[in-house]
Amino acid sequence: MTAAPLLDGRPRPLRVMALVSATGANLTTTLELAAERPDLLRVVLVASDRERAGALDVAARAGVPTWPGRFAAECGNHRACVTEEDRAAYRARAEAFHDRLLARVREFERADGEIDLVVLAYHRWIHGGFLAHFRDRIINQHPGDLASLDGSGARALVGMDPVGVALRRGDTATRTSTFLVDDTHDGGPVLARGPALEYHGPRPPSREDVDAHERRQKAHSDRPVLRWVLTALAEGRLALDPSRPRPDGTAAVLLDGAETPLGGHDLAADPTHEQDRAGAKAGAS
Repeated sequence: MTAAPLLDGRPRPLRVMALVSATGANLTTTLELAAERPDLLRVVLVASDRERAGALDVAARAGVPTWPGRFAAECGNHRACVTEEDRAAYRARAEAFHDRLLARVREFERADGEIDLVVLAYHRWIHGGFLAHFRDRIINQHPGDLASLDGSGARALVGMDPVGVALRRGDTATRTSTFLVDDTHDGGPVLARGPALEYHGPRPPSREDVDAHERRQKAHSDRPVLRWVLTALAEGRLALDPSRPRPDGTAAVLLDGAETPLGGHDLAADPTHEQDRAGAKAGAS
């Protein structure tokens, strides 16, 4: 039996919601693609975990409805959690925050039409009803190679500082992974990986070295892989096959019916994306 494409049966253009926390680089990429290919997708809503974020300004300038949030005021800070009881209470508040967001989304969908896909550029873990409502319909950009496994077979570059971990352990290059969000932390199936960006800085790298490299990676790797995944999803080219688990335990990702490697489609090996890579290098220079 052939696996059904992700987002199968959803009409085009896809109606996209973005969850944002910062400057809006990934939102800008999504909006640019929507402007170039209105047949593929349309950004219909942008929500944030905070009241002020550059991404909200990007959305407002594009005429997209925006929903600011107050996550820190309503949920607190996970770094302040000391005991397991503290962490459980924080998680309950975070789930309640996203449940309230989901209630607003459902009202929006009843009035304006269903949302097909959620794109994350978001600094919060999502659990509960929001995740269930958008099962296999949330994608996230992660600035680490999620095909890199440790000795136990687990993903080695998860968490909040994958670029720093990679450079401190001696990696010569880093890259961005786009994956389907599930209820694990950076554990969902990887759909694609962007071009690798070589590192030529000092060893060991300082925090400033890591941050500068990650900023360059946003142009070189984030942008092309997000554009590719959005296009492939809208064109119905990507599917999941749980009957063929990968070494990291996730379902196999199929591209045009053929199984992809552990890290999904590899843009570094795709000659059709020279133009995107050239543009990314120009933006990073």
